[in-house]
Amino acid sequence: MIDRTVKFPQIGDVSSTQSYVLVGANGSGKSHLGAWIEKNNDKVLRISAQRALSIPDTINIINEEAAWKNIFYGNPTQTDKGYKWKWGKETSTLVNDYESVLSSVFSRETDELRVFKDLCDKGDKPNRYETIVEKIKMIWNQVLPQRELVLEKFEAKAKYKEELYKAGSMSDGERVCLYLIAQCLITPDDYIIVVDEPEIHLHTSIMKRLWGEIERYCPNKTFVYITHDLNFATSRKTATKIWVQSYDGHDSWEIYQIEDNDDIPEALFLEVLGTRSPILFVEGGKTSYDLPLYKEVFGNYLVIPCDNCRKVIELTKAFNNEKVKSLHTYDVKGLIDHDFLADIEKDSYLKQNIYTLDVLEVENLFLIEPLIKLAAKQIGDNENEAFQKVSDFLFEQMEQGKYDIVNSICIKEIRHKLNCFSSKGNKGEDIQNDLNNHISEIDVNAIFVQTETNISDIIAERDYKKMLNVFNHKGMCQRVTGIIGLKKKYPQVVLDLIKGEKRDEIISALLGYLPKID
Repeated sequence: MIDRTVKFPQIGDVSSTQSYVLVGANGSGKSHLGAWIEKNNDKVLRISAQRALSIPDTINIINEEAAWKNIFYGNPTQTDKGYKWKWGKETSTLVNDYESVLSSVFSRETDELRVFKDLCDKGDKPNRYETIVEKIKMIWNQVLPQRELVLEKFEAKAKYKEELYKAGSMSDGERVCLYLIAQCLITPDDYIIVVDEPEIHLHTSIMKRLWGEIERYCPNKTFVYITHDLNFATSRKTATKIWVQSYDGHDSWEIYQIEDNDDIPEALFLEVLGTRSPILFVEGGKTSYDLPLYKEVFGNYLVIPCDNCRKVIELTKAFNNEKVKSLHTYDVKGLIDHDFLADIEKDSYLKQNIYTLDVLEVENLFLIEPLIKLAAKQIGDNENEAFQKVSDFLFEQMEQGKYDIVNSICIKEIRHKLNCFSSKGNKGEDIQNDLNNHISEIDVNAIFVQTETNISDIIAERDYKKMLNVFNHKGMCQRVTGIIGLKKKYPQVVLDLIKGEKRDEIISALLGYLPKID
């Protein structure tokens, strides 16, 4: 692959194999940066986001040079881009050059066919000779195979199920596909093509295929995409990514080249960089009930689910790495389940912006007393009796699974003590001796007895809050539905309540079991 170079403000020349993707939050000056690139690099065609898509039924053909000048300069007889951008309105001028683009295509095809005829007349007929129209059709067929593109007799039409319709009747997606394909193919080799909002009017699947095919047919051109569509940004796998953080309105930006990072998926990296909110990574999936609960409680944060505790820890650490931190100005924090963590472990995580719930697992947040009572009250049930039923059931289940709980806590405690092992031995036998001594100091029976006593006390005292800190009965949230007599699933009832007039009451109750992260 050939290395290309594009000049950027502040960071200078940046190399890429063929394409660049500029991403940034709204208001960060991405379009103005595109205009800067056009002014400060040689041979640049900028396709504005403000583009008209009207196509006349019949194209007025002028020679290719005049048509290209109309596209490039905004005037068929001038060589000053001020005509195109209305003398200083580079990001707001509506560009209406569709007819010029198609005129250039038809004009070039005429020249190509003339060259082909001359070769044939000389007996030098090439084995393969593709005109620009044929190339446009080939790209079109890869992107919109269900529609046939017809470019003939200086007209653009499409055919669907044998029915022919004129360009003016094409959908916005069809018209923008034709415009972008034709615009890029008529641009001379060695040009930089800056495309502002390459995703406009395009479905995600079409958008990826379209630009993949255009790049394939334009190997000697460099593409600079300006987008806020993260799906599109991540689809350009080999592109050099540029993060546009801010713009002062006077040709000065905060710009960073995004380096590959093995610890952070690119899509997530761009999502975090593209927000203006602090970030909170949490356990769970995108469809779990606890995610909308977290979003309501931590409304000032962009809450991102990470499946499991390990992933929350990894991503929180990665985003707080000094090198990554230099790309954003937001707080990035993690929130994990208690899961029998020792106090020393929780303190260690806290120093890394990772907080811990005051219940064993996030599902237990739905089981706190105020929420159960509110749900019962919704159906006119006696809230105290309803809560007592749930409490009785939970303690009954806890009694039955008592030694499973004791076992889990003991193993967690022993594992923690083993993880604290260290040795300064210089020989294998020295390290072995240190390990043996370390293990001998772990009194498993004492740990078991103390844990069993603690769990027995919680059950005997019916300490509901402490119970939520050590016991989780899988599916219990769903069981509450039947115990209380709800028609709708209990977790959904809670989510409905938190979005209504009970919001403040529910959040206040939840905060008693959540760490203070602000």
